[in-house]
Amino acid sequence: MRTYILSISIALVSFGQVEAQGDPSRGPYNILPNGVVDGVSIKDEVPVRSAVEYEFVRSSDQVWTKRVFSRIDKRERLNHEIFFPDDKFEDLYEAPKNIGDIDNPKWNKHAERWSLWTIIVRHIMLGDLTVYSPYDESFPLVADGYKFKYPVVKNSKNDYFTNPSYRTAIHDRKIAAASPPSYYEYDGQFSTTPLYLKKTNLPYQQWLDSLKNDPSDEYVDIDLNKDKIKELWDLVKPGERILDKRIVKFLSSECIVAYNIKEDWFFDKERSMLDRRIIAIAPVVHAETDSSDGSIKQVFFYVNGERSAIDASGILTSYNGNVVERELFWLYFPELRNVIVNYYVYNDQNDAQWMSFDDMFWKRRFSAQIYKVSNKFDQEIEEFKFGVDALYEAEKAKEKIREWEINVWEY
Repeated sequence: MRTYILSISIALVSFGQVEAQGDPSRGPYNILPNGVVDGVSIKDEVPVRSAVEYEFVRSSDQVWTKRVFSRIDKRERLNHEIFFPDDKFEDLYEAPKNIGDIDNPKWNKHAERWSLWTIIVRHIMLGDLTVYSPYDESFPLVADGYKFKYPVVKNSKNDYFTNPSYRTAIHDRKIAAASPPSYYEYDGQFSTTPLYLKKTNLPYQQWLDSLKNDPSDEYVDIDLNKDKIKELWDLVKPGERILDKRIVKFLSSECIVAYNIKEDWFFDKERSMLDRRIIAIAPVVHAETDSSDGSIKQVFFYVNGERSAIDASGILTSYNGNVVERELFWLYFPELRNVIVNYYVYNDQNDAQWMSFDDMFWKRRFSAQIYKVSNKFDQEIEEFKFGVDALYEAEKAKEKIREWEINVWEY
């Protein structure tokens, strides 16, 4: 009888696990279709976990605090679990139209574990994360997005699938890069008036011939490169615009070079300990900025380690010019915790003992270099120290925090 009850229980648990595969709120399973288990056992008995709440801290118990900004660099070996394995987007990958399209095979991801960037992109699409722009569009040189001042506003969790303006805002230099707008001009044989092109129900040649007699009220410069126009004409439906349809390429994890984190170091007198908590996190990429206002002009891709830029036709070409590092956006870390608690990082000592991303951040299993500490001028270290001196200044900031903790216990 006990054996019978135990068998039923195991079957129910297994059924629940298999059914939970369709739940997009957690990471990849090792359960494949037709009951195939890729391993000795099912990786996780609890399909969806919740993040453990932080210890409550009263304001009156927080007797000392310091705001610290640090950089988690991809080049450091200890941080590789955050950035790898890489995912890949095929050139023809399009923005998903519904939840079922998110895990399209054209978005090639590892079968067992994903990078932090892969997780973030997936759950931005699912509406689980609020994206905060790194700066006000009117003041791109003032990168104060870490204060959560500029959210990309969404009305519902499904806005990525149902709200085109929200989806465009999320794509634009956040999780994707679009080809820059292209401008074409007539060669003069038809008209000197620039036309804004829309596809009609006419055959292509008749439509092309009709342009000289039917100027539109909306304008864009075009060139009578008939082969190119025909190619773009074939991509759209009657009534849709031609030549202004940007080619969107999603940023893969290979594009992310670092993560910046904002955290508070504080002393809790109730627990008599120095603690620290991450408040916000931002992915960092290499980008080209506009010389006029400093805004991000384009984000660079990396293909097999080679830096590339997207041209007007959507083709990636190698780029050897100057680049700067820029934050794509900021995320509220407590909100991110509820996502990453269901995804796991690699343990190079034991494949059976993987910890979640949330555990990894909680236990600080990463290396971070301080680049800013709260100060009266609101300056980053590199604004007043350079090269090796900046590294010494960062270490000095750490040492001051340690000294404060030690001095608390001196009588």
